Amino acid sequence: MTGADIPPINSGAQIVLTSRRRPLTVAAVTAGVALLSGCGGDHPRPLALATGTTAGVYYPLGGAMASRWTRDLPGLVVKAEVSAGSVTNLIQVANGESDIGFGQADAVADAFRGTGRFPAPLPLAVLGRIYPNIVHLLSVEGRDVRSVADLRGKRVSLGPPGSGNEVTARNVLRAVGIAEEEFRVRQMNYNQSINGLKDGTVDAVFLAAGLGVSSVVELGLTRDLILVPFTREEIAAVETANAAYQGIEVPPGVYRGVDAPTLTPSLWNMLFVHRDLPADIARQLAESLLTGRDEFRSVTRNADFIQLESLGEIGELPLHPGAEALYEEARERGGTAPGSLP
Repeated sequence: MTGADIPPINSGAQIVLTSRRRPLTVAAVTAGVALLSGCGGDHPRPLALATGTTAGVYYPLGGAMASRWTRDLPGLVVKAEVSAGSVTNLIQVANGESDIGFGQADAVADAFRGTGRFPAPLPLAVLGRIYPNIVHLLSVEGRDVRSVADLRGKRVSLGPPGSGNEVTARNVLRAVGIAEEEFRVRQMNYNQSINGLKDGTVDAVFLAAGLGVSSVVELGLTRDLILVPFTREEIAAVETANAAYQGIEVPPGVYRGVDAPTLTPSLWNMLFVHRDLPADIARQLAESLLTGRDEFRSVTRNADFIQLESLGEIGELPLHPGAEALYEEARERGGTAPGSLP
């Protein structure tokens, strides 16, 4: 995946891109896939959608998607489940413990290649690229954190173990030249991290989430929020180190107290499935995803990014053949979904 593979973000969302456990033994999902493709009777096994914590965007958006898929796909029930995040989701889907998962592009790319947290490539396929995560580097007044360099010597929450948030925080810090020995690592989930900023147990928090994430909005209502800006040189270093990232400007007014455009890294989120998921199911999931965008907007403004033009734009990563066929047919019809769902 290269920076050139990532198309401009929809200007309607009012954000501007500045540039461009042990080692796993991965088994194919056999009995599980068989159940998905031909589960008879009145009580089919639900499909599990692995999301994230309740404080992020994955879980509420996943709940809306699960409801839509349950209505659209005959004989199937989809349930959104809380999880630790991207890394956990990738492992669970690969092992057949979940059927669909959310993941950040950096963690997804690592899983396909067998790098980073993954000792071997995982048998996955992308269902679609959904919306960009903003790397929120957060602090509050009184902690003396107003630049990325100020993290040295501070207590910094990187996110919980097994999360894409942790992967992203470590990638960004490594790229800008801040070694782990230079700050005090805390590994806390979204809620714990935000509460830590409130009660003074942490000085800064990395929170990779969609624009307008509720936990950050709430923090800005109760504390003097600081969204720490990255310099253009720091953004260039992050982009050079990992092509999954792009600089982005968070516009003023999204969060209380953030009154000027704030430069920070961003990366896309993806939905993925096991590569052995039957093509007809992947196609129906993709079609329901495409046609349900207006419904998903009621949950998060990030649903604006669910567009035919970008769903299949995943660079070198493998797109599931069922989803790929759906997107190609929709493009041939001028952007209209084929309407094959009941």
